Amino acid sequence: MLKYCPGARSFVEPQIIIGICPYCGEEVEFFEYETEQECLNCGRKVRREASETCVVWCNYAEKCISDLEKKGLIDDERARELRRILRESKAKT
Repeated sequence: MLKYCPGARSFVEPQIIIGICPYCGEEVEFFEYETEQECLNCGRKVRREASETCVVWCNYAEKCISDLEKKGLIDDERARELRRILRESKAKT
């Protein structure tokens, strides 16, 4: 799957994005698929703009998620999160 689908790589090897807490100014780390994280300094929820993943537009997203899960490349929690994103994107269209 990873050999043929560049979008799947971000699920298996997500990049870290650094944001700044608007409440205390501390750096907050997000994986590229996360939109909300708790600031470790002040404990408040910090949100960042969501980036579109291939799950939103790819016709094979459900199969891809299942394949990655079966191969043990993503855990159950990550698979649930991706399926939630997929459901929400379909509800918007």
